Amino acid sequence: MDAPAPKGLPMLGLLMTVALGLADTSPPPQTIYEGGEVWTGSGFTRGVVVVEGDRIVAPGQARPDAHRVSVEGRYLTPAYGNAHAHVTPATPEASRRYTDAGVFYVWNPNTVVLGPDAKAFWARPDAYDVRVSQGGITEPGGHPERLYVEILAGPVYGGRPREWFVGNAFHYGATPAEIDAALDLLVSQGADFVKAYLLDSEHYAELRDDPDAYGRKGLNPENMPYLVAAAHARGLFVVVHVETAHDIAVAARAGADVAGHLPGYAATTEAELAGARLTPEIATLVAAAGMQVVPTYALIRGDAYDAETALSADLANVAAVQRENLRLLRVAGVKVLMGTDGFGPVWTEAEHLVEIGAMTSAEAATMVLSTGARLFPERRIGCLDPGCEADFLILDADPTQDIRALRRIAGRVMQGAALPGPEDR
Repeated sequence: MDAPAPKGLPMLGLLMTVALGLADTSPPPQTIYEGGEVWTGSGFTRGVVVVEGDRIVAPGQARPDAHRVSVEGRYLTPAYGNAHAHVTPATPEASRRYTDAGVFYVWNPNTVVLGPDAKAFWARPDAYDVRVSQGGITEPGGHPERLYVEILAGPVYGGRPREWFVGNAFHYGATPAEIDAALDLLVSQGADFVKAYLLDSEHYAELRDDPDAYGRKGLNPENMPYLVAAAHARGLFVVVHVETAHDIAVAARAGADVAGHLPGYAATTEAELAGARLTPEIATLVAAAGMQVVPTYALIRGDAYDAETALSADLANVAAVQRENLRLLRVAGVKVLMGTDGFGPVWTEAEHLVEIGAMTSAEAATMVLSTGARLFPERRIGCLDPGCEADFLILDADPTQDIRALRRIAGRVMQGAALPGPEDR
C-alpha cells in the first residue's frame, strides 16, 4: 500500500499508473459544503465550498455526483495555527489534541531534537503540521538551560545529565565561532528555523557571571546581528525570545524575523513592568524591521499548560502594559500571530486579548484565522478560495461577533477529509 502523500503536494496516486499499465483517470471525489457563511479573509459571506481531493475548487466545477453537506447557519473558517507551542510529539494522540481544538499548524520554538521520523509523521495528510527550531541558542547558564537541567530532566527526561542537553535541547553561542558551530549543527539536525534568547540584555554584562542569574540571562546583544545574518545565510529565519523592551529593540535592529514573546508576557513586579513597556520609537523600529510578534500574553493567566502555572501579579497593571504594547505595535503596522507557549487551545489567548481590551472580537478572530498561512507561507492554506488546500473548520457561531465562538467547533476538514472530533469518539 502506498504511503500517504505529503501535505501541500498533489496526491501521488493521481500521477501513478495502476495495474495493466493503464492510468487511473477517474476524478477524485467531491464534497460540496453549502448553506453556510464562508470566511473571506476579513469577514464572512454566504457561499459554497467545493472540495475535490485535497483542494478547494470553483463552485462551477462541482459535479452532479458530488456528496453534499449542509452547513446551514454555520461558519467555515481556516484551521487555526499556533506560532509558539513547545509540546509537539509525533504521535496520533498529540495530533488529536491539537486538531480537536482546531489547530492544524504549529511552530515549536525549542525542543529536544526531533528527527526524520517525527517530520514524516507530521507530513501525513491526517496529522497536524509542525515546524521545529530544535534546540535554541543561548549562553552558558542562560535560559532554557535551568529549565531542562533542573526542572525537566527528572520528570520528563529520566534524569539525564546536563551534558546530554547541550547540543540537544540548547546550544551555546557566546562567540561568533560558537554561533557558527551551533547553526551548522542545527542545519544537520533538520532545524526549520532558529530560536535565540535575549533576556534583560540591557543588563547582560552584570548578569553574565552572576550565579544568582542562572536561567535568567541570554545572549550577548552585541552578537545578535552576527547570529541573525549567519542564520539567514543558511536559509533559516530567526525567532527571538524577548523579555524587555530593550530585548525586542536589539532583535529588531539585528534583523530578526519574529519576537517569540512580547515584553509583559511574564512581568510580575513594578520593575519588570517598567522594563516591559514599549515606546512608539521601539514599535516603529519593530515595524521597519518587518518583525512579526507572538504575544503569548495569556501566559500570565496560567492556562497554557495543564498545571497551575499562573504568575502572581496584579493582573490589572499587567493588562494595562499588555494593552498599550499591542496598541503601539498595531498602530505601527506590526503583524501579530497567535501563540500560546503551551498546548492550551488558542482561544484562551484570543479571549484574553479581548478581555483586556487589546483587541475586539473581530480583530482577535482575524489574528487567529490568519496565523496558519504565516506559519507555512509557501503553501496555500488559511484560505477558502479555489486552489487552496482543503483545511478548514466548521463553527457553530461567528467568532468576529463573539470570540468565544472559536471554541464551538462542529466539524474539521483536513486535506479534504472529515476528521473525527472528540464528539465522535
